[in-house]
Amino acid sequence: MEKTLGNMAAYLKELLPVWIPEDFEVDEPFLEIRDGDEIRQGVNGVRNLMISICDSLIENKDFRDVPIKGKKKFSDETTLTIEFPFLNNIKSVLINIGQLGILSENGDSIMMVGWDSLSLKRSLNKNSRTKISLPQMRKTLKFLSGCGFSFEGIDLEEKKPELSNEDTIVVTYPKEPKMLVGLRVLGLAQDQLATRKNDDILLRCDYRSLSKTKDISPSILKDFLNPMPEGLRETLSHLHQHYLDSGMTCQLDLGFCCTHFIYSYKRKPLWRLSKSFHNGYRIILKTKQMDKYTDVINEFPKELRQKINKGYGCDRKKGSGHGNCQKGCEGFSFPIDDRLLDMSNDLILWQDSELAFW
Repeated sequence: MEKTLGNMAAYLKELLPVWIPEDFEVDEPFLEIRDGDEIRQGVNGVRNLMISICDSLIENKDFRDVPIKGKKKFSDETTLTIEFPFLNNIKSVLINIGQLGILSENGDSIMMVGWDSLSLKRSLNKNSRTKISLPQMRKTLKFLSGCGFSFEGIDLEEKKPELSNEDTIVVTYPKEPKMLVGLRVLGLAQDQLATRKNDDILLRCDYRSLSKTKDISPSILKDFLNPMPEGLRETLSHLHQHYLDSGMTCQLDLGFCCTHFIYSYKRKPLWRLSKSFHNGYRIILKTKQMDKYTDVINEFPKELRQKINKGYGCDRKKGSGHGNCQKGCEGFSFPIDDRLLDMSNDLILWQDSELAFW
């Protein structure tokens, strides 16, 4: 099935926090911008904005049905600049407003100095100075206006507005003015804290990046499991806790629009819970000691034994060169669906047998 911008918007909506604590503690550097209550209110406003943006992309067929660009990808990461350039333009403008804008004293407007500061195109190359074209900026700003933004002094109904002549642009969000405080704070967090393993701070409305709380795995896991049926939520929660109780450590990787819980034993990553736009929800096991517990494997159901016997190497017939890798070498991959309910006990026994020989 061909994936579209509407599919990406629905997926992005799932990456947003299920709920934001009313009392999450804000780290000191961000309190220099506004007090904690205003920041929490503003961050909730950004979450509401992102839901509005996603819903608009899903509902508007002119955007919704735009197909993905580029080759079919087997990797988990999504490259917005190539695959969904319009969504990347939206992301770029929001980051520009948050990072480069000047927040008014009462926090209800942000002033952009110069057109270039608003039209900078954001990409994985953080040193890029490429600008979004004028036609695409008009399209992007018009879309954002439909989501509640106001760009003072710009008539977006003109066919060829003189956008690049604007010395200053005042940005407001009348239906929830304090949202701009959240946008400013998350924009700065994106600038100061974003890494390859957490690059979507503003896009995800990642309030956790502003917090003093260091162990964020439980709340991320709650968001990860939220879209699933109750049975799967309970099964995965049980698997998660079982592996922690077995002495494994859990690390988070929130790289470009994907979520990974990586479980390691003696510093070796052996198991992973993953969610990505291209590959969906998966469990991945990277076992190395199977020759030492063949008696256990021989007792597994036929379907599971067949998968194990095939191994997890790349499919060279379909190409394993640059750009075609199917990530088979990452391990045995299982989709997270109803079939997992019947397989979960075998997966626990399999991993426990593996750990016994480390």
